Amino acid sequence: MTQTLSIVCDSSVDLPAAEISRLGIEIAPLQVAFSTEFFRDDNLKRPEFYARLKGEPRLPIIAAAMPADFLSAYRKAHERGASVLCLINPFESCSTYTAAYSAAVVAKRDNQIIVDVLNTGRALTGLGAVCVEAAGMAAKGATLAEVVAAIEEATPKIDTYYAPPTTEYFERDGRISIYEMQVGSLKGMLPLIRVWGRVAVVDKAKTQAENIAKMLSRAEAELDGSDATVIVTHADNPGGANDLAAMVKKRLRCTNLIITELGPSAGAYCGAGTVGLGYCPSLVKLN
Repeated sequence: MTQTLSIVCDSSVDLPAAEISRLGIEIAPLQVAFSTEFFRDDNLKRPEFYARLKGEPRLPIIAAAMPADFLSAYRKAHERGASVLCLINPFESCSTYTAAYSAAVVAKRDNQIIVDVLNTGRALTGLGAVCVEAAGMAAKGATLAEVVAAIEEATPKIDTYYAPPTTEYFERDGRISIYEMQVGSLKGMLPLIRVWGRVAVVDKAKTQAENIAKMLSRAEAELDGSDATVIVTHADNPGGANDLAAMVKKRLRCTNLIITELGPSAGAYCGAGTVGLGYCPSLVKLN
């Protein structure tokens, strides 16, 4: 079946390179600014990021992908399919939308490429699962309208959770008091993080293992038996990711189970040792 649609997103979704290549997703890299050095996300290996994070006097600044990088991604995507759908998240800022949309204007003006920019309301690892499902639909010949409708229908069951092993980086960021307003004091406790359009602490526990159990229970309840793409992510903790993936296999119906490394967008605040989940129910059946 001829593919008419291609998917673009930014590197905050942290999809493995092999999956990106297999699915034909085009990625616009984020920007990462440490106190003395600046990187494009595609030039910063994850182990190097977490090694640098330990010694930083302040947390790095994570900025949206540049319009030029979105434009380059649109042009490459257009070679695969006439229609281009750019999936982004709001993440407490309109800078990503501004960059993606301004690049879409240039793509239409200079190359006659029509790009739809969809603010999904979902973020990071969960948005990565959406991209996997959307690319799967596109590969089967789905139109842009069909993919967007499927995403909108599935949105209540799309989510992202992280279980960090420490509050150190939240404290360094100065946001710990904001999160304590959501769940009470985090002294001697660890937060369970949920990311939709913003970062929120939705629960807490004394151990990371307890929060992992809560995260799995939330995923099980939200997916409610649906087939899903599930992404297990980790911050310099492959053993923890493998353990979590084994639990996911037992409790969730996974059409795709992907293990990936958590990038700077969430890793800067959660720190090394974090594990997390992002998921999206199967969209292909809706095509």
